[in-house]
Amino acid sequence: MRTVAIAASVLVLVSVGAAAGPRSLNEGYVGCSTSDKCISFDLVTYAIGATIELLPGADYPYDATMRPDGSEVWFCGAVGDSVLVVDRATNTVTHRIPVGLYPNSIVFTDDAGLALVSARDGDLVTLISTSSYLPVGTLDVTTGSGGTYDGPGNLALDPASGRIYAADWYGTKLHEIAPDGSAVLNSVTLGVNLWQLVVDPEGQYVYVTDRGPDVVRVIDRATLTEVRQVAVGTDPWGIDVTLDGSKLVVACEDDHTVRIINTADWTTTTVTLDSTADPRDVDILDASGYAFVAGGQITGGNPLYVVDLATNSLKDTISIPSSNVNVVAVQGQTTSAMTGVAEGEAALTLHIQCYPNPSSPAATVRYTLHGPARVTLAVYDAAGRKVAALEPESRGGGIFEAHWDGRDGSGAEVAAGVYFVRLATNRGSATGRITVVK
Repeated sequence: MRTVAIAASVLVLVSVGAAAGPRSLNEGYVGCSTSDKCISFDLVTYAIGATIELLPGADYPYDATMRPDGSEVWFCGAVGDSVLVVDRATNTVTHRIPVGLYPNSIVFTDDAGLALVSARDGDLVTLISTSSYLPVGTLDVTTGSGGTYDGPGNLALDPASGRIYAADWYGTKLHEIAPDGSAVLNSVTLGVNLWQLVVDPEGQYVYVTDRGPDVVRVIDRATLTEVRQVAVGTDPWGIDVTLDGSKLVVACEDDHTVRIINTADWTTTTVTLDSTADPRDVDILDASGYAFVAGGQITGGNPLYVVDLATNSLKDTISIPSSNVNVVAVQGQTTSAMTGVAEGEAALTLHIQCYPNPSSPAATVRYTLHGPARVTLAVYDAAGRKVAALEPESRGGGIFEAHWDGRDGSGAEVAAGVYFVRLATNRGSATGRITVVK
């Protein structure tokens, strides 16, 4: 467990494609492993946007993670042994950063100052400065699990404690890493073929898919002990959790399903996809209440599935014009700034209501606090980009109202569409929806 400096000369800076002017950050992104391309799509209309070449360096994209502020998408090139950065404002590649052998997962620290990239074949995690885009060190995470590939796999941030968790690649160990990536704090043996993991926003549990017995393992984060197993479909791959922690979404590759787990009672709902789909990566867009599931490749198409988490049903299938949809990114990585939950604090009961709805365009936001709290209110578009801030201040318990004039931070009226008002406190959060009509 050591940190070793890497020479700055390994960084290669490039720009791909013609320069573009400022544009809305209202797009999600998929990485396609057969064609080695990134495809953007509109998060509201699902219209297909830019095609971005991931070669060289990001051959076989194995992870796509959106920077917490939503400004960039970072891709792992498992075969290209590099990380590639796409600027969302221009849809161009801005950086290619060589890392260890077979990089497979990216996570940002809670302050977003570093990106950690796991490298399966190198038994290490590379630390990259998000300001200079230079590798600044490596962390040895030799797993010793005896698997075919004896190295670290998927990574996840706990937004409550700032610690980072790594699962063995198809192995048995879970590793706890210091918030600054400087050391492995703890390693425990559990499971059979661990794969992808996510931490609930309040930091109580680590959820890990296990592709051996086809379960999600629920790990108490404080003790790193398993407290429950939840049976899912065959070969569970990707997993994500809603911002309020109420639902887990699990993509099960071999039985072509998505399983939705209600964390209040651990019941599951099955969403059946195309019979030849290979559902893999999952990313939830909390502002819309939809989960986006990379569907692999089916006869005659390359699907990205949209699952409605309000109804636990398939909403849409987006046809991606590139081969083998492997990874997806639609929302900035969750951090403590987004959850508003500090470690050890209990959540308050929050309620939020927006009216009139639809609005044209002004609206009133009514919210209820069942106790004193530090409050922030903000309006976001369907891509999760902040549009306007509303009266941030401390409040006691009671019913309160705020008014939105339908304008963004520059004073311009917003376009027609769906917007979300997020109430965040130091002990919890809630979201309301406003439809603006013209």
